[in-house]
Amino acid sequence: MTKQNDDLDQAPEHSEEMWAKKEFGLLLHRLQGLPAAARARMQGRFAQQLVAETLSIETPRGPLSFVMLGQLAGGRGVTLLTKQPGTIAWIDTFRPDSVFWDVGANVGVYSLYAGLRGDLKVVAFEPAAVNYFVLSANCEVNGLEQQIDCLLVGLGSERAVARLEVSQFDPGRSFSFHKRPGLHGRGRQAAIILPMDRLIEEYELPCPNYIKIDTPGMLEAILAGGTRTLRRPDVREVHLEVRDGTRSGSRVEQLLTRSGFTVAGRHIHGGTADVTFVKADA
Repeated sequence: MTKQNDDLDQAPEHSEEMWAKKEFGLLLHRLQGLPAAARARMQGRFAQQLVAETLSIETPRGPLSFVMLGQLAGGRGVTLLTKQPGTIAWIDTFRPDSVFWDVGANVGVYSLYAGLRGDLKVVAFEPAAVNYFVLSANCEVNGLEQQIDCLLVGLGSERAVARLEVSQFDPGRSFSFHKRPGLHGRGRQAAIILPMDRLIEEYELPCPNYIKIDTPGMLEAILAGGTRTLRRPDVREVHLEVRDGTRSGSRVEQLLTRSGFTVAGRHIHGGTADVTFVKADA
């Protein structure tokens, strides 16, 4: 269970929550007793209606609505402003008419917050199909399809088809291309991997001015696939989630230093740090 899930479970239980749980349990029991055709009709209708009932969260830039598919997907909306406040503050500093790449967007909380500004072009990358669905649905319910382009693509050092350790029944969770002990995912999913440089040079995506990367185990490969892009003067800042004090963190810092970046900020949360790199002449 993630810390975010812990925070939700430890929140005080509302007086109506216990009754809602009991009534929902009774509804499930009755659905299971229906003939197959009736159950398919009713359960599908109820599930669709529940997904359509979004949760609205107030932000300094206005309200955002979140699709409540799975506890983690909804929880990410609830903790938008508190889980990584340094990332929110960083997005607030973007220059108008800039391009923001959100790599490992998950269900899109930071893409959505950036999209609310109205003066940014956002490209959100998410290779896990279940998270991509919620990401796209969140953009739709907020009317941000013109500001945010959602791509079902992972970034890496080379073009490839990779296997993602992911469960399509666990929306909102962070998944990995590498097997990890105790991983919650129950299945695997094929995903297309493309290098950052090729996305710009061959697919003509707009060059980012600001890049956020939150991809467990893939950070070095993503940066290696974007060496030409990172040297471009258009790229002003890179915001990364790294494990502080590790060899991988040191190699990432060296790679970005060679591309003209210096560390401008570091926000520690749990066992990781959000590190902002700024190009010296930006």
